[in-house]
Amino acid sequence: MAKEDDRYNINAVTRSFQILDLLASKHEALSIPNVSEALGVNSNMAFRLLKTMEDTGYLDKDERTGLYSLSLKVLKLSRTALQALEIRKFAMPYLEMLWSNFTKANINMGMRNGDEIIMVDRIDGNQLPRTYFTPGKVIPFHCTGLGKVLCSELGEEEIRAMAERAGGLKRFTANTITDVDSLLQELGKVRDEGVGRDRNEYIQDDNCSAVPIRNADGKIVAAISASALSLAMTEEEIEGTIPKLRETANRISAMLGFQAV
Repeated sequence: MAKEDDRYNINAVTRSFQILDLLASKHEALSIPNVSEALGVNSNMAFRLLKTMEDTGYLDKDERTGLYSLSLKVLKLSRTALQALEIRKFAMPYLEMLWSNFTKANINMGMRNGDEIIMVDRIDGNQLPRTYFTPGKVIPFHCTGLGKVLCSELGEEEIRAMAERAGGLKRFTANTITDVDSLLQELGKVRDEGVGRDRNEYIQDDNCSAVPIRNADGKIVAAISASALSLAMTEEEIEGTIPKLRETANRISAMLGFQAV
């Protein structure tokens, strides 16, 4: 039986957003058959949808391959959304002060959107080589400091559901946690200590420490971290950033109305 609100839905609009979601999740260009299969529509409908989105500037078509990808217009929208996040306005001055204490480190801020952990801000360290995490980049929830913090207060059922929807916990390095029970134990530790750690779990020789930012209701709404390749900072040095990270996160949380007990 159709939902009461279904009468307000316009299928073509819904499918257009599904195409944007599909391109964002796959990180690769799509063909007409790809869209036809994913949306359960015939190839003519898939072509009409893609052509309309191309004509309105939201998709680019490679005339050589016939594949469609996201356009710069979508990037402009994503940047506008990032800039609209109120928390960034409060946080950036504090992140810059934090970075002045650890100029070799990358200072990062992330937020959770459903199953995705999204990097919303970053100040790069002054050392080379460096990892590149531009605002808007989606990172794993199970093997990053930011991800662990942002998921640390979710219930066990939700964590298991996230892992299932992701098709399992993907291995990135030899240190990546790929077992859900082990991840739940790790998240319990993060919850108790208020710190999420990534020690060579997502990128080899890259270490990260992260702490939560809370709103007036005490809910974790964001997380900040310091990260660096081991050539720039040792594990011990990244561990040593935690007190300043906490101090910075507490200041931002206070700006959002959070009052520590």
